[in-house]
Amino acid sequence: MKYLIFAELNRNHFLFLTYFIISFIKAIVNRYIKTTEDIVESFHVYYIYTLSDFLSIIPVIIIKMRSKSLTMNKLEKENLILENKKYVSDLSNIIKNKNINDNIKNNKKRTKRIIKLTILVSIFDFLSLYLKVTFYIIVQNSNYVIKAEKIHSMILFNILSKYVLSIIILHLAIYKHHYLSLALNCLFLIGLVIYDIISISEARTYLYVLMKIVVVILYSFEDVYAKILLSIDSVSPYIYLLYRGICVNILSLLYSLVFVFVKIPDENGQKSIVFTRFWKLFENKLKILLYILLLFVEYFWNLNIILIIDKFSPIHFAVASILENIGSLLISIIFVEIDIKEFFIKLALYILLILAALLYNEFIILNFCGLQKNTQLFLQKKANKDIQQAIINNIDHCSIDDDEKSASDMINIGNTNYGINKLDLIENKDKDLDSIE
Repeated sequence: MKYLIFAELNRNHFLFLTYFIISFIKAIVNRYIKTTEDIVESFHVYYIYTLSDFLSIIPVIIIKMRSKSLTMNKLEKENLILENKKYVSDLSNIIKNKNINDNIKNNKKRTKRIIKLTILVSIFDFLSLYLKVTFYIIVQNSNYVIKAEKIHSMILFNILSKYVLSIIILHLAIYKHHYLSLALNCLFLIGLVIYDIISISEARTYLYVLMKIVVVILYSFEDVYAKILLSIDSVSPYIYLLYRGICVNILSLLYSLVFVFVKIPDENGQKSIVFTRFWKLFENKLKILLYILLLFVEYFWNLNIILIIDKFSPIHFAVASILENIGSLLISIIFVEIDIKEFFIKLALYILLILAALLYNEFIILNFCGLQKNTQLFLQKKANKDIQQAIINNIDHCSIDDDEKSASDMINIGNTNYGINKLDLIENKDKDLDSIE
């Protein structure tokens, strides 16, 4: 009996690899862009982030053109079919009209829900981005010195917030293997929080920590509601990013208008309107190319996140976020920012977190203590067994003389859909799921 079972991989799982690569590139680009401590750089980078969503207009136009072409071909075929028909019965017309009216009502409800949720996720995305800018503005105006320390427990706040919100909002069922994964994450979280509390030297740094926790929770809210738009309302990832980009850019424009009349100190303490200091970002012409590169990298980074949430779930994205932290760790060791001992301690921690996340998302199945019973793989095997048993029962009750054809058809169904025949069914009738249980 296998005690450890791995789920089969498919092409969608490559999204995790591409997310790791894109996150690595994004971290490198951000590292070379950042050359000043002025708040103007944060403004500009976040403008790049929000504007990047508009790149979705390219795939949206391509998809629209292709769908229009397919629709025209479909209509031509339907017209040819209708021309060959002499009449359509009154009953069918009544049913058709009723269905059309029902569809119109459902489409109106769906459109309203899409608009509401799009505005909601845009607000969460806007707050997640510009809460950081607001925090740094308050810090600079107050002459506080807050060190933006690396908070080790933040990754677990990110994971657990996605778990909890997915359970509450998406009404996900929780079983034994989920509880085990959550218990492991909570155990790690307690340890890391204690470590962070000990390592934080100044009380003011807790303001920074609180801000980071709020941002993480806001992003988690956005991911969960995005899942509703993508899966339940069938919104395309490209349309989602385009609509979000429109809403977030409108909000960021309104936010920025306030600072046309507000003077903010720069890194040297000299106060001026922040938009008059953008020139310093482009003193080096190479940075223009880096900002253009960042625009495209940020778009593909966001698109990859949305695709993971669409194809899997926000909880699966938690696995990708751990991979992103591993990428940041690799960059730290490349630029000799941490020692070897700390590198391997963090790497071991991230590997443990990945294993816990893989257990929750059923990439890894523990085949003992009933931890496997409610996993998708086990339920699928059980369903296949029930179908096979039903086929056997039908065959056993068929009369050879009267129902020979029906029995033959039943065997053909088994051969077609499940790769089995009557002899195999009889031989395996008493076998249980030994390979899993």
